Amino acid sequence: MKKNSAFLLILTLLFGFLTTVQAVENELGYISVNESMTKEISPNQAEISIGIKTSDKSLQNASEKNKAIANKVYSSIKALLGMEDSIKTDNYTASPQYVYTKENERIFDKYIVSNTVMIKTKKLELVSKFIDEAIANGATDIDNLYFSVASGDYNEICNDALAELTKRAYGKANLMLKSINSQITGIKLINATCNTENSPRPFYGMMMNSAVKSDALSSPIEKGTSKIYANIDASFYVK
Repeated sequence: MKKNSAFLLILTLLFGFLTTVQAVENELGYISVNESMTKEISPNQAEISIGIKTSDKSLQNASEKNKAIANKVYSSIKALLGMEDSIKTDNYTASPQYVYTKENERIFDKYIVSNTVMIKTKKLELVSKFIDEAIANGATDIDNLYFSVASGDYNEICNDALAELTKRAYGKANLMLKSINSQITGIKLINATCNTENSPRPFYGMMMNSAVKSDALSSPIEKGTSKIYANIDASFYVK
């Protein structure tokens, strides 16, 4: 009986303590502030998607033609890539093509083999050169060109921006409280967001053939800019 009474007493005291803590927290005032910034930065990497299409009545011939062109494109571009750059096959398809007669009869026409080569590079000054080399060596399409900020650099920029905004938020809250003789006693909540919006993707769709002379090729490229948006919502306990 004594044990039960002691246990009930402890529970009563604990409940009273928690109620008091909750009451004190409820009585604490807090101040909320917001800080945000936009940083415009230059992209430092590019992704180039190059298409190689070949066709023939024979699937083997179409594939061999495609492989020969792809090897030339690989060799010419690989010699220009930096240590952090890469080139790889992103997609490869082979499919039959059909035509229809006036009688609406479907007849086999040829096979089309498509090979998509993806280049990722930090040598932005050579992007035009990569495109020119690919076309000169038989590539038929430049499917896409996309400039961006490398993930490691993006994270570093975001972290620096959020750290600066947090200091600003704390300073702003202190400045406001100083005018009413109050001060910060703790952090209630901090929400941080950071995201990027790249400049519109330039799209280059090019169809080239062997009749185009290599010295006539020229691909002026403008990398544009990217914007990073950082935001801090902070709430501080005050007294």
